[in-house]
Amino acid sequence: MELALETSRRETSLALAAGELVLVDEGGAAHASDLLPRLEVLLARAGLPRGVRPLPLRTLYVGLGPGSYTGLRVGIATAHGLARATGATLHGVSSFEALAFAELAQGEVGAVVADARAGRAYFARFRREASGLTVLDPPCACAPGELGERCSAVEVVFAHAGLRESFGLELPPGVRYREDARPRAGAVLALGRARSRAGALAAQGSLEPLYLAEIAPRAPS
Repeated sequence: MELALETSRRETSLALAAGELVLVDEGGAAHASDLLPRLEVLLARAGLPRGVRPLPLRTLYVGLGPGSYTGLRVGIATAHGLARATGATLHGVSSFEALAFAELAQGEVGAVVADARAGRAYFARFRREASGLTVLDPPCACAPGELGERCSAVEVVFAHAGLRESFGLELPPGVRYREDARPRAGAVLALGRARSRAGALAAQGSLEPLYLAEIAPRAPS
């Protein structure tokens, strides 16, 4: 079995793969006391009786953010604990990359932006490939006034609700703007599995969340 956790935002999710069967649990809070009971429910739905130990987890994927400080700490700590308890291989996946992988059409270029608090914004830019994702600009922290320029070379922008208004984000004509997409465990699982099949995902013994506190300079034009 393979498990993915995504806790970078207020609404968290889990995805469990048992062969070709993929089960998801979405919409819960990022509380340590909630994640394991929700996992037990997914395991029961997959046909594993409650209380079976050790859990038959082979691989664990966890979203690394950027996003909520508390949520990321809870998700990553839970993933570390499960990996130690089960011997599962542990992998970290950027939450922004998972969102872009799930939402972009093949060949499409898109940006993911979010409120980083303290007068900063998170930004990243990606192109969706036939079986993967190319990172054009890795996740970074930037000044909100730079977002319009940074988003000018994309076809779609994925953002938090209300971000456009709060940051005064102006986009060129033809650039689509979406607030309905968010990182999900199913996407973390799908991207992790795709990279694992391609041999592009190394096992990681220790993971750290992407906080990206420093303002990143603009790339030369």
